[in-house]
This record gives sequence, C-alpha cells and structure tokens, in this order.
Amino acid sequence: MNIYTRKAVIQGIPIVPMLDILTILLIFFIVQTEFKRQVNVLKLDLPQTENLAGEISNRDDILLEVAADGRIALAGRVLTIDEIPAAVQELLARNPNAKLQVAAADGSSMGNFIHVLDSLSAAGFNIDEIPVRINYNN
Repeated sequence: MNIYTRKAVIQGIPIVPMLDILTILLIFFIVQTEFKRQVNVLKLDLPQTENLAGEISNRDDILLEVAADGRIALAGRVLTIDEIPAAVQELLARNPNAKLQVAAADGSSMGNFIHVLDSLSAAGFNIDEIPVRINYNN
C-alpha cells in the first residue's frame, strides 16, 4: 500500500499583491504632491544708491589713536591711559558737536586698544556708540 503524502510547498513572497499596493501608493502620492511654484509673497522696493543719505563727516571729530609703539594720542597730544577720560571730556566740552573716534594703527597691541576702550567705558562713555577703526593707516 502506497500512501501518497503531500509535501509541504514553501510559499514565497506574493509579488502580485505587493505590486498592486505599491501602484496604489504611487498613484496616491503623485495625486497628493504639490509641485512648487514661484510665488511672489512680498514685494520689496529696495533703495538705490542715490537714495542713501550718508552722514558727512565732521572735521571737528576727535580722534583717539593707539599707535604701534603703544603710545596713545588724542587729537595729536600724547597721553597716558589715566589721562584719557579727562582729556576727552575737556575736548568734548569745548566742541559739543564733535564726536569721538578710536583708531588702532597697524601693529598696535590689541591689549592697549582694549585698555583705552575700558578707560572710556569707566569714564561713562558708551563705547557702543563710538566708531572704532582697526588697522588704521596714518
């Protein structure tokens, strides 16, 4: 008596239903995708160079220079760090329209430059409003 037994068939991954699902997903994403279009959201009227008004420099401005050799000069007069606040206040009292500018020459020490700014700050000057030039060429 021969009894026929069926061998178990190893099933693979069903490709056809998976392709159907992938096709449906592809169609869904194509329909739902919004393609980017150039949209003008904000209209800007930028100023042209002839519209920009520059501030004319005042010839009476006070220049505080830090030289390469460490000397500090205020309007051509050599000072020490301690003399800076009083001398600046004196010059500003004589000419109230003048503005203070600080300049560091090529090769000057950044430490000296910072000491000058610290002495001005300690004297009550707002150093955020003082124009600063670094690598100033004489």
